[in-house]
Amino acid sequence: MQNQGLSANIRTNGTHIIVKDETIMGDINKQIGMRSLDALRAEDLRGKSIFIRCDFNVPLVATEKGYYRVGDDTRMRRFLDTTFKKIHELTEGDCRIIIGSHLGRPHKQKGHTGWDGIFNIQFVSSHFDTLIRRLHGDTYTIFPPEIIDSHMKHSLEIASHKRMPPGGIKFLPNLRYLLDPSKPDTYRKEFIYELANVSDVYINCAFGCSHRITKSIKMLPQLMKTQNKLVVAGTLLNQEIKKLGHFGQRIISQPSKTVVVAGGAKISDKINVLKQFVQAGVKAIFIGGKMANTFLIAQKSKTKMVPFRLSDIPRTLLSSSEESNKILVNEVSLAGEVLDFASDKKVNLVFPDDYKCVDKFKAPTFFIEAEPDLEKVLQLDLGPKTIENFKNTILSNGIENVFWNGPLGAYDHPTNHDYAEGSLELAQLLFEEALTNPKFSVVIGGGDSAAILNKVGANQLKNLIKRCIERQLADPINRDLLSMEFPVDDSYVLWNYLTSNFFVSTGGGASLEFLEKFLKGEGNGDLASYLPGTSTLMELTAA
Repeated sequence: MQNQGLSANIRTNGTHIIVKDETIMGDINKQIGMRSLDALRAEDLRGKSIFIRCDFNVPLVATEKGYYRVGDDTRMRRFLDTTFKKIHELTEGDCRIIIGSHLGRPHKQKGHTGWDGIFNIQFVSSHFDTLIRRLHGDTYTIFPPEIIDSHMKHSLEIASHKRMPPGGIKFLPNLRYLLDPSKPDTYRKEFIYELANVSDVYINCAFGCSHRITKSIKMLPQLMKTQNKLVVAGTLLNQEIKKLGHFGQRIISQPSKTVVVAGGAKISDKINVLKQFVQAGVKAIFIGGKMANTFLIAQKSKTKMVPFRLSDIPRTLLSSSEESNKILVNEVSLAGEVLDFASDKKVNLVFPDDYKCVDKFKAPTFFIEAEPDLEKVLQLDLGPKTIENFKNTILSNGIENVFWNGPLGAYDHPTNHDYAEGSLELAQLLFEEALTNPKFSVVIGGGDSAAILNKVGANQLKNLIKRCIERQLADPINRDLLSMEFPVDDSYVLWNYLTSNFFVSTGGGASLEFLEKFLKGEGNGDLASYLPGTSTLMELTAA
């Protein structure tokens, strides 16, 4: 479903009150020094072969038959709503498209047995085919990727031999097959050279990967630019850095009105941005998820006045892998750094009041503890008191900006869905505040945080929206005479397009790095300068 200016109609005796989303953000008054797809004309793309670097690194879930299906298609649909929509407007299908993406980490985890299961982009391309047919019927034809990585180079033959018809969309195999340690670097370079030769236009639409330097993000556009070919940013990529730049500017101008919610598993992924949020002087940082364990350990270590060692790891967190144990020790050290820095800068670190705990990970029931003894129990989610106090801890008086990255519990637990409660309740609370407070702004930092949203059903979300709208009506109005209709029955559309002050990023790590660099530079740089991928496009635009 493409964004069609979502509206909810409240009907009463033939009178319509329209509550309409305005999804176009106001100017941030910041330069974006990279050429965008939105600036192209039809003749730039019609009849051309277009390579699009996408981020379709989406979660896959196993089916009973042993195959996989896409568990959350937010990134794919946002691509279709933005970048692909623009391409279709300009070409009406008169182009040939090659899509490249990675999926998981096959270079680290794949068993080299031929069939590659969960790393196979065929499952992604099959779902993409379903989505695009809903929008454009038979205008486009999907050519799926080959099954195994040994066919990587063969996948380009359909383009090099000019066998793809107009409207053809060729999915390449998982681009991370190029990182197979058994392959020399010359193999990777040869593939990129061949890809550059068969493509007329390069589009980077992979915001979620643009904080990394890879051959498809850096080398390929550089090579195509030397061949005098078009190199541009996709509409989605452009939208992402505009939104995040606007939000970063709000943090800089009003840090005391900003709260950060940090969840997930590892501090190492967030250490730099957490320190930058502290340096900026935000009002508070709420710590949840598995990451809370390392902060709890770090707090106790400080009271003992001795460094945390391998022998100090609590029983429930001890791994059979020595490498994993060493990583945990380092995580505790990083948590200690954040604790000290926040104390020096007088930034409040907020921890849960209680936790859902278990004796074993797959235990059928949980119990509540105010402070888990990690020698005996695991904490898998926030407790009821913490959830009840969200309005006081996260939405205290005057808070206008909330950035959230990382789940607050084991939301994808295989047997118990209760561990998603903390994350789901927070998501709905933030959405409700965005709907009722025009001064309020939320950014959800992609990845697992975005996947959590789609666990809320469309009817549940529509009921929340109805309650918000009803509360804004004058008391004398008889609500029994009102009815509300939605043009869509799709929670994805409601989360992403109902209100422009609630933004779901498609990149977790990328949004963290962008905000870290933006805040560090106090927002003075070009918006394209903060990530390696967008910086490359900026340099090539200026060349």
